[in-house]
Amino acid sequence: MKKVPIILIYVLTVVVTLINIFYMIRGTVFSDINDLPIGKHYMSCENPENTARIDMYRIENKLGCAVRCELTVGKTTRNVFWQTGISSAEIYWEDNKNVNINGVSLDVVDGGFYDCRRGISLFQEGAIEGGETTANE
Repeated sequence: MKKVPIILIYVLTVVVTLINIFYMIRGTVFSDINDLPIGKHYMSCENPENTARIDMYRIENKLGCAVRCELTVGKTTRNVFWQTGISSAEIYWEDNKNVNINGVSLDVVDGGFYDCRRGISLFQEGAIEGGETTANE
């Protein structure tokens, strides 16, 4: 009878560990770019024809800093850029449908976006020298 409580503790430990692993994987693999914190508005940048606008938001919390960029075309808005570990971004429009954010060129009008949680780092690609960024205002 002494073995039953010990076996119960082992089973409970395994179940709790598996549940934690499931939610950790779910949170990193299946997270949506549209489920991001709102943050504080930092700057805006309009395309050459003034038909689309990128708004940059800075998120600062206990975990660190991040930047979220949101595309607005007419009355429709959607997130197009998310990067953690930075507090500002360099944004400029290459033409009316392509925007460059921190060296990442995105065709935002046709659905392009960048999410640092997707396993590609700007620092690995060499897009940002020394990890420092500035904002165009």
